[in-house]
Amino acid sequence: MAIEPLCSHVRLIVPLAVLAAVVFVSPAQTETNRLRAATADRAVVEACLKLVEENAKEVAQKPVEDEAPGAAGRLAAAAKEAATQAESCIGAVTIPCQQQPGGSSTAGMIACNTREWAVWDERLNRTYATLLKDADRKLAAALRQAQRTWLQWPEKKCTLPEIENEGGSIVGPLYTGCMLDATARQALWLGHRE
Repeated sequence: MAIEPLCSHVRLIVPLAVLAAVVFVSPAQTETNRLRAATADRAVVEACLKLVEENAKEVAQKPVEDEAPGAAGRLAAAAKEAATQAESCIGAVTIPCQQQPGGSSTAGMIACNTREWAVWDERLNRTYATLLKDADRKLAAALRQAQRTWLQWPEKKCTLPEIENEGGSIVGPLYTGCMLDATARQALWLGHRE
């Protein structure tokens, strides 16, 4: 059954179990409430990315510390670097949402993932449009090809849980979480080109 997902940049074949879970996730809301939630979610992601940017500027002004050798040294350095990496903002909406009552249920996880997925998808589409508008013909063609190629990857990867879990209830949270992560990382990758 082909449907238009919450992400506007890709058409997916969504497993029926996932579709049912997404449709019945939350109580009926007015359009105003949905817009408020999206605005609040957008603000959370933007605030996180702004903090990462500020942290990166602050770290850039400090002398570089020598990383301790070995696995423990790498993990310690990575923990310090996390506050300066935009990828650390993936989950800024989802994690607090899942910590709320009902957020750790199957329907709750799908709803939380879907909320943040929509924010990153909007960011991806906006960034992509800006890049295309400002690019010369050759770069625009390369960007279109890169994006078309990328669109196939999450479609294939994120539907694997349905096969691996034989349609179990975890399929919906795994699918929406995978799409959230893939979309966010692509939005950030494109954003580095602006």
